[in-house]
Formats: sequence, structure tokens, C-alpha cells
Amino acid sequence: MSYSTPFRREDDSYRKKRKEDTSVVAQARQAAEQLPTPPPNDDTVVSRPQRQEEQTAAAAPPVLELLLYHEEERAAARASGDLRLASSALVGVVRDLDELLDGVERYLRQTGRGRARQRVRDAMPHLVAISAIATLPLVEVGEFLDLPPDRVEAVLASLTRHGGISPAQRQKALEQIRWLRGQLQQVMITEDHSLLDRLLAFVSKFVLLGIIALASAASGAFAVGESAVKEVIKTGVVALVAAALQMGADRVLTEHTKQSRHNAAQEAHAALLSELSTASALWETPAYDGEHVVIRMRLAVRMCAVRVASIPLKWQNKWQYWDLLDELAAALNKDTPDGLRVQLRRITTLSPPA
Repeated sequence: MSYSTPFRREDDSYRKKRKEDTSVVAQARQAAEQLPTPPPNDDTVVSRPQRQEEQTAAAAPPVLELLLYHEEERAAARASGDLRLASSALVGVVRDLDELLDGVERYLRQTGRGRARQRVRDAMPHLVAISAIATLPLVEVGEFLDLPPDRVEAVLASLTRHGGISPAQRQKALEQIRWLRGQLQQVMITEDHSLLDRLLAFVSKFVLLGIIALASAASGAFAVGESAVKEVIKTGVVALVAAALQMGADRVLTEHTKQSRHNAAQEAHAALLSELSTASALWETPAYDGEHVVIRMRLAVRMCAVRVASIPLKWQNKWQYWDLLDELAAALNKDTPDGLRVQLRRITTLSPPA
């Protein structure tokens, strides 16, 4: 199955254009493609399990799986003291994060313009009137992006007044993307794994944009109300990402005291299980126009959060867990909830390690 997402590997014409770019990141992309596959000398070399044919309709964009593969390889190499392999894996992680930024930049430039902006402005009063605004997953997205509540409220107010981010906000976010690319270049020059750890934690969350696009495409829109709700959610997520980007320097350059990685993954898993309890409504008559879209989007956010939280974990069953998330996403689009019931039983027995 092909992916309708901006987070895709480069096509030939784009790669040819990028060859002329003298930036360190562009050189890293080319270098990574030419690197030989390291020989499997021991169990520290990560091997991606073969996926079954029916699992190729994944809910996660391909770049996220590539990022996980390269990060697992980097972590294993660092743990074993293999500096050569760690350096080559670093190139892969930088390339994947740079590609994620490509997708974010496209969304920032394309979303919330013209008629789409007007549709969001028109939809917001209706959503407020039917008390549906509180069900949109924008607060959860704000928490996922580590945004303070007042910034999330400001984004919601901006959606109501303007239908999207302002040109000034868009420009500031794009400037931060350029700054982040500079930090990736610094990683390539210095091979600073600590800086890359912080960039990974910050930038990997922006894959949510691609996942929201996939959720929108998969769920379809059978009524005007559903289409409007999709537009509001997608525009809101872009606006929240833009707000998060404006805090990029603080997030990347400052060492923050945070909860443990395992706790973060467990909390994301628990939040997903809680959200899955609402999934049965997908096979019932919607309580309001767009309710099914909202449920799918909320689940997409939770699945993205648990994927990102699990990336830095040393966990033998991580790929199995990601495959299960793919199967859950596929089950949500079936004609009956039977498949979902099966996957729910499985995911309650497979959770991130304590």
C-alpha cells in the first residue's frame, strides 16, 4: 500500500537537485546511501524483523520506521563501544530527522490558506455550539508536544478568529526549522550524540503531522461535517507544531529534568488503552457530525505518542508492539469490530517494560 504522506523517501528528481546542495546534511544523506551494511558480528547489531505481507498497510509513515531502525542501530553501537558503527548510524538518524523537517516545512507552507482557512473559521462556531470542540484531540496534541496550556488555548483562539496561523507565526516556525537543520549539521561535524539525543526527542514528535494526514485519508469523509472537522484538526495540529517549533532552542539546547523514558512510554500506553475504550462507537450511529473522525484522530494521536515514547527504549518486543499498533489501526477501518476485539486483547498483554 502506498502512503499519502509528505514524509516519504526522496524521488530521483529531488535527490538530483539535492546533490547540488553543499550542506552537511545533504552530504550525509548521500554518504548514508553509500555506506556498506555492517557485518552481523554479534547480537549488538539490530535486525528489523520481517513484516508479514498483510501488515504493510502500516499506520506509521515509513520515515518513522526508518528512524526507529537507525536509532536502534545507533543505541546498540554506542552500548557496545563500536564507534564506527555508531558514526554510520548517526548519519542515518540525522538523515531521517532532516526528512521529517522536510515534511513539516511542506505542511507549514501549504496548510491554513485560502478556502481551507475560511472553512476552519466557519466550522469553529458550530463545533463550539454542539460542545464538540472539547472532544477534538488538540489538548492531547499540546501535551504531546510539551506545550503549556496557555499556548494551546491561544492556538484554539487563533483558529476561531483567523482559521489558522498568521504569516508571522508561519515565518517564525520556518526560521526554527532552518535553525534545527543547523543543529543537525553541527551533529554531523562534531558527532555529538548528546545533541542528537535531544534533537531526536524534539523533532521525532513532528511525525504526528504525517500520521494525522494518514488518518484523514484512511477515514474518508462522507458528510460536510466530517470534512470540516478534519480540516479543523489538521490545521490545529499544524498550528500547535508551529508553536512548539518556536520553543525549539529551549527544548534542544537546555537539559530538562524529565520523567524516565520507561515511565513516559508506560503513560503513553495507558493513555492509548483508555482511548481505545471509545473505539466501539465507530460502529454506532455518530452522536454528531464528525464524531467518527474525531475518534479516529484521537486514536491516531495516542498511537503516535506511544510510538515516539518507545523509540529510545531498550525493549526486545518493540517491533512486535509497533506491528500490533499497525494491526489496531487496520482493525479500526473494518466493517465489524471483531478484529478490534482481538487486537485489544493482545495489546493489553504487551506493554512497554517498567
